[in-house]
Amino acid sequence: MKSTGIPVNRGMALAPARIVPPWPIFSDEKREFHTPKARQIASVQNAVSRLSAFYTESANNFYAIGDNIRGDIMVVHNAILHDHSLQEEIARQIHDDYALESAVLRAFRKYSVTLSAIDNEYLSQRVSDLDDVASRLICAIIGCEFPDIRLGEQPVILIAGDIPPSVMAGLHPGQIAGVVLTASGKTSHSAIIAAGLGIPVVAGCEDAQNLVADGEPVFLDGHTGALHWELLPREVDAFSLMAQRNDRHMEQLSHLAGQPTATADGTPVQLCANGQDAVSCKEIDRCGCDGIGLFRTEFLFLGRRVPPSEEEQFFLYKSVVEAMNGKPVVFRTLDMGGDKIIPCFPTEEEANPFMGYRAIRMYLDREDVFTPQIRAILRASAFGTVRIMFPMISNLEEFLSAKGHILAIQKELTAQGVAYDPHIPVGTMIEVPSAAINADILSAHADFVSIGTNDLTQYTLAVDRLNVAVSYLYNHFDPAVLRLIRHTLHAAAQNRKPCSVCGEMAADPLAIPLLLGLGLRHFSVSPGSLLRTRKLISLCRIDSCQKLAADISQATSAKDVVGHIHRWIPEAYAEWVV
Repeated sequence: MKSTGIPVNRGMALAPARIVPPWPIFSDEKREFHTPKARQIASVQNAVSRLSAFYTESANNFYAIGDNIRGDIMVVHNAILHDHSLQEEIARQIHDDYALESAVLRAFRKYSVTLSAIDNEYLSQRVSDLDDVASRLICAIIGCEFPDIRLGEQPVILIAGDIPPSVMAGLHPGQIAGVVLTASGKTSHSAIIAAGLGIPVVAGCEDAQNLVADGEPVFLDGHTGALHWELLPREVDAFSLMAQRNDRHMEQLSHLAGQPTATADGTPVQLCANGQDAVSCKEIDRCGCDGIGLFRTEFLFLGRRVPPSEEEQFFLYKSVVEAMNGKPVVFRTLDMGGDKIIPCFPTEEEANPFMGYRAIRMYLDREDVFTPQIRAILRASAFGTVRIMFPMISNLEEFLSAKGHILAIQKELTAQGVAYDPHIPVGTMIEVPSAAINADILSAHADFVSIGTNDLTQYTLAVDRLNVAVSYLYNHFDPAVLRLIRHTLHAAAQNRKPCSVCGEMAADPLAIPLLLGLGLRHFSVSPGSLLRTRKLISLCRIDSCQKLAADISQATSAKDVVGHIHRWIPEAYAEWVV
């Protein structure tokens, strides 16, 4: 049998399944509790102190062995534990006559419900962090041991609804062959931890936990997101060979870390990474790349009732710039609206938010948002190579207006004697069809452009990529999308301006040779796709890719395009296409 979810970290594993039972559920019922409320609150504070010591010690231990991913998550959990609003809510619940564990559970649940209701995967996955901290705090209060996963010497594939991030952080990677999270998404901290340890991870295999027997051999394909069970002997043999081949591939990829990126005929290609937080920057630095081609600044704003100050933003941007050691960092200004709901900037409900008041349209109206962010980015530019990029530009007037605001802020900083790069490049995303059609006009005024294929595909085909009913129409190989990409690349080249692709298409094995043939020389991909993309580029020859692009120019459908690519693929390249 087979269940398919969302790939989080590539890799393959054949091992016994270990079904992880649900974590304990505490009651939130109101019941008689006669201990003085001041003593109850003191008990919570004592438990907070003990748990804080655990988080601090764990973080220090992880940092000591160079595991910044797990260390950073322990720091995040410690920050949640000390959140002033949460502690106030716990005290409020105690004064309403709820028992200690009930008061904690209700306070944390209040925040969890708010996050779960927001239609944003990254933000909704933070609920597991809240649940994790709440459970540990309750155990500390009532004096019971927090549950753990008992593992033996033989590596297993963990199958769980979710695994508390603090539990995942404590597991030894040599005991885990793979992880399947049936209820969590790919941006949950548990998924991030496992992926950071190099373990294949799949999220969203909803039925696996109930259908797979504990201990039975299962095969996890982290490339396609498939979990196979009830395996026949011949299937076990076949999957074993696939896993061995994958291990060889992973070993080859490990040797590419820190290497330059070039095609088989020696054409240099700039390979950058997409980043959004300190954790992703650690992975970027480990793999080696030419910089950060897209840093999503909105992740600093998500889940907050009060927006980050200029100083807080400056601290983050500066740390990212310094971490890249002189390599360029492209900061995309706040992309809010659409599927990125930011509580600290509430807006009226719209019938079609993707086509409405979002991204640059909101940004230009909000000087209280625009000015602190641009000031913070400009100040960070004094510590490395920085570029600014605006999202969802649909015409030249929008771009010039935004650039004009930057010039005005630069004058203010100069008058105040604040250091910044006065020649900082300013570019634009090409993700709206009008911007792609007018790419010659925009690239004449911008210092660089970057094609966001996710939104460009969505807007070109009039398909909401989050709507299951029409998602079958969403395909970046559609000839209409390819024509806009071709036109944008040509226009940027005519104006001698760099042009990159930073959407999911840039890491698609079938798209890479086509993009090279269309003239793309600047890729920006997720950190986990860096090494594989570098390998695939190294297997391509420019003349062959150009012939492929020419042949595809006559294609009349996405199916036709993909068929052309499959017929083109050389044997050495085909081995890497899963």
